[in-house]
Amino acid sequence: MLKKGKKNSVHEMDNQAGFDEEEQPEIIYHEHSHRKSVFFGIILAVVLAIGLSMISGGYTSEGSAEEVVANRISKSTMAGETPFSDETNAGITARDFEVTVGDSGGDAKMLIWDFNSEDNDEVQILVNGQPLKEKLILAHNPAAISIPVPSTVTVKGLKDNGGGISYAVKFPNDKVTYYNVVSVNAGNTYTVKPL
Repeated sequence: MLKKGKKNSVHEMDNQAGFDEEEQPEIIYHEHSHRKSVFFGIILAVVLAIGLSMISGGYTSEGSAEEVVANRISKSTMAGETPFSDETNAGITARDFEVTVGDSGGDAKMLIWDFNSEDNDEVQILVNGQPLKEKLILAHNPAAISIPVPSTVTVKGLKDNGGGISYAVKFPNDKVTYYNVVSVNAGNTYTVKPL
C-alpha cells in the first residue's frame, strides 16, 4: 500500500510539473539563446546611429560656430546653415579665395546665403567683371547661381542693414563652405578653377 501511495505522489508531482509547464508555455522557441544576439543587435544599432549622425553633419569635428567661422572654411557646413542667431561675424575680415572645383570646365553651381540673422543685406554678383545678379538680397535660404569654370566671381556689397554684410558661399562640387564679410562698395573675389 505504501508503494501505491508513493506511485500516486510521484504521479501527482509529474502532473504538477506538467501543469506548471502548461501555465508558462515557451512562446519563442529557444528564447534564452536569442537574448544575447538581440542585445548585441541593439548595441550595434545604437553605435551605427551615432556614427551616421557624425557623418551626416549632426556633429561637427571642426568645433564651435565661432571656431568654424573664424577658420573661414568648413567641410561640414550644410548649405543654408546659420551658426549664429544674432548679427555677428566672429571678428573676421574680408578675404579673397581660390576655389578648385571638380569639373574640368563648363558650369558649376555656387550657393550664397546669410549665415547670421537674416537682415536683408544686398550684394551684387559679378562674373569676370560682368554683372550676373544686379541685386541679390541675402537670406538664410541659399541662392543658387550658375557660374562658368574657370572664372572670377566677385561678391560686391550694395546695402548693409546693420552689423555688416556677412555671407557664406558654398560650391557643392568642392564641398567646401567659405565664410566672408564685405563692406558697401567693396568686393571679395573667388577665383574658380577646374582640377
